[in-house]
Amino acid sequence: MILEAVMSTCSESSPSAPDSTEFESRFPRRLLFAGAAAGLAGTAVIAGAAPAQAASATTPWMLGGNSGVTTSNFIGPTTAGVPLIFKTKANSTSAVVEKMRLTADGKVGIGVTSPAAKLDIVTSGTAVQGKSIGTTTSGRGLLGSSPNGYGVQGTSTNNVGVRGEGTTAGVSGKGNTYGIVGEATSYGAYLNGGLAGVYASGGNYGVLATGATGVSGSGVTGVSGYSTDANSNGVYGSGGQYGVHGVNARTAGVRGDSGYVGVWGEAPTYALFGSATATTGQVYGVYGTTASPNGYAVFAQGNAHVNGTLSKAAGSFRIDHPLDPDKKWLSHSFVESPDMMNIYNGNVTTDGSGTATVGLPAYFAALNRDFRYQLTVIGDFAQVVVSKEVANNSFAIRTDKPNVKVSWQVTGIRQDSYAAEHPIVVETAKTGTDAGTRQFVPKGSTAKAAPTGPGSPSASITPASPADVAKPQDKAAGTTPAPAY
Repeated sequence: MILEAVMSTCSESSPSAPDSTEFESRFPRRLLFAGAAAGLAGTAVIAGAAPAQAASATTPWMLGGNSGVTTSNFIGPTTAGVPLIFKTKANSTSAVVEKMRLTADGKVGIGVTSPAAKLDIVTSGTAVQGKSIGTTTSGRGLLGSSPNGYGVQGTSTNNVGVRGEGTTAGVSGKGNTYGIVGEATSYGAYLNGGLAGVYASGGNYGVLATGATGVSGSGVTGVSGYSTDANSNGVYGSGGQYGVHGVNARTAGVRGDSGYVGVWGEAPTYALFGSATATTGQVYGVYGTTASPNGYAVFAQGNAHVNGTLSKAAGSFRIDHPLDPDKKWLSHSFVESPDMMNIYNGNVTTDGSGTATVGLPAYFAALNRDFRYQLTVIGDFAQVVVSKEVANNSFAIRTDKPNVKVSWQVTGIRQDSYAAEHPIVVETAKTGTDAGTRQFVPKGSTAKAAPTGPGSPSASITPASPADVAKPQDKAAGTTPAPAY
């Protein structure tokens, strides 16, 4: 019965007679008879129960197996350009569906009918999974190599091209020039970690990055660099606009900690530049502090210029003592005044008639107003008066005796445009956080000290940052476009 059914099926599906060579090539007699006999006996056919005949150069592959083949034996069509197609039936209700094909030009496609690579797999799940169960570090779950191109390339239209996870390194790269190279319209490399987004070390540079934004990092530690060479750099940034650009809305955009210099700046123009952008409140372009009572919050080795109003609790000069410069300092206090006062002085001797004219700088009258005079006679008892007040940048004095030496002093209050727009207000009320506090708290006092630090920056004083883009997120895998070959 089974044999007849098989023969009948073969007769309906093919014009070849059962005794023809083509029929034998498709259904070897020993398989048919074995199946029929097994059916009559109620037993199953065990494929390959007996050794198969050795295949000749013209014998196709046999269902019972071939004990020997030649290079002329193959599975596949002989018509030019026709692929070898593999189909399966998932269950009794499903249709027969193609699962894989081998094209005439030697490309394998799984889930795709026109493979673009030697192996092209398209699926909504995991396309390729490699797993090494070796117990040493020599095993590779996936290994790719190329003498000139890319050993492994990953592409994603809207998520992550390549993602790696591991107990030590998710992705490890090694090369004569670059260990890992990333290119993208937004981030060449995006790395995120619970402790550090990027951890890199090197004999010269821990991290070397160039671009509009050389390095951009976020996390508990956005960017951390460490160099084992005492003369090298933990982090080195170079860019067309900023070598390092740090932005933070809470504390500091860039912070440097060191046992020597926290932040080192060196440039042909501005070695360190600070700008506070808030238009109200007490803000700081540059703020410095020191924990040592003998230290300096700000120290300038050279000239210092304040293009504004200098405010201080006290002022002095300190120089090498002229009588003992190797062992002593000499300090003097500034002369203070509630007015923006300029002082001019000198000595003059009256003539035979007891008169003298004192010349002042050409800018005197333009710079000053409200003149005040001091005259002191030297070497004799005599009376002296200001006979003519300042006019045309000079004034005159007269003594009651001839040829008297007089020491003079004239002061004036500044009236230039800056002084007019920025007058010193002698007494003002404390407001805001200054109210109820003191700038200096004497020893033993319970008074509250005024806040001296810059505090936490607000969004209003955060500098503009480079344009940001959405960071990669885990998404369901989609169809990955095939790389060009």
